[in-house]
Amino acid sequence: MDANGFRAKREAVRSLLETAKQYVSIRHVYLDRGFYQVHVVAELEQQDVGYIVRARPSSGMKDRLSAGAETVADEYTMQRKRKPTASVDVTVFAVPHRTSEDEHVWFVTSLDVDSSTARAYAAAFCRRWGIETSYRQLGDFLPRTSSPTFSVRLFYFLFAVSLYNLWVLANVLASAETVPETPLISTRIFRRFVLSTDYG
Repeated sequence: MDANGFRAKREAVRSLLETAKQYVSIRHVYLDRGFYQVHVVAELEQQDVGYIVRARPSSGMKDRLSAGAETVADEYTMQRKRKPTASVDVTVFAVPHRTSEDEHVWFVTSLDVDSSTARAYAAAFCRRWGIETSYRQLGDFLPRTSSPTFSVRLFYFLFAVSLYNLWVLANVLASAETVPETPLISTRIFRRFVLSTDYG
């Protein structure tokens, strides 16, 4: 990726954080591997927010994991030697992959992490995947439109949010008022039910 690519991601992170700080207090920022770049991490440091970023492990990182160890937490310097150059000191940590044996999931962070707390921080990071799943499932209820009119597009989005919330409620009610790990009613079945119901 060229310098403009680095600049675009860094500027996007800066803009999002500056906007968010106007409305909420930010405790931690969680970013996926697409943001694992030294320039983005340097921007997070400059914004003075705690962060955890999913890392693409280098051989230097992997060498820190001793044979048979389940977790690791160590000081690490991210750096890019080619232009545009940058470096930033972080803590790198790894925890076992949930499904793949002999594999680890790697992160870099500004938080105080050691081998005893690494799993808890990884679990906190994993909770953000529920948000991504929710947005993906929201798309199952989003009507298609080519209208450039903002009010139409906003109505469609809010309508999709309402249907999504009803779907979540239906799953909670169907599972004795507990939130199931996997929905009992799929979005496909729920949509079919909504469309086939006579509201007249």
